[in-house]
Amino acid sequence: MKKAAVSYKLSTTDLKILETISFLNERKIYPVNEGVYKILKGDEDLDLENAKEVPTYKTLVSFSSKKISNLIMMLLRHKYLEKIYDRQSDELYLKLSDKGQISLIDYHKKHKYKFKEKKVNKKPLFLFLD
Repeated sequence: MKKAAVSYKLSTTDLKILETISFLNERKIYPVNEGVYKILKGDEDLDLENAKEVPTYKTLVSFSSKKISNLIMMLLRHKYLEKIYDRQSDELYLKLSDKGQISLIDYHKKHKYKFKEKKVNKKPLFLFLD
């Protein structure tokens, strides 16, 4: 039987998720998985004011909700994220852990660029000929 890996190497996608949650947590906003997904996807129908100010807004347009949720679960499992419980809504919300914060600080020391918003090329679905 194989042993589980001791360390987890963060991908750029993982860092985008951590950056999103960090940005929100700094403003005393704690999201659920779906909220993180909608920001990364660039959903126009967000309940969040100024969602476009989040540095990772619309940076993972090709990812599914399930893929983002699986990545969040992996980040929780490796202690980069924590969950906090709200009694009023009876929901668990995401919070960046100390380990996640340290990882983001290390990333920002090594990388000076910002995440770039992806452009979605909208192709016409129909061709109308006269």
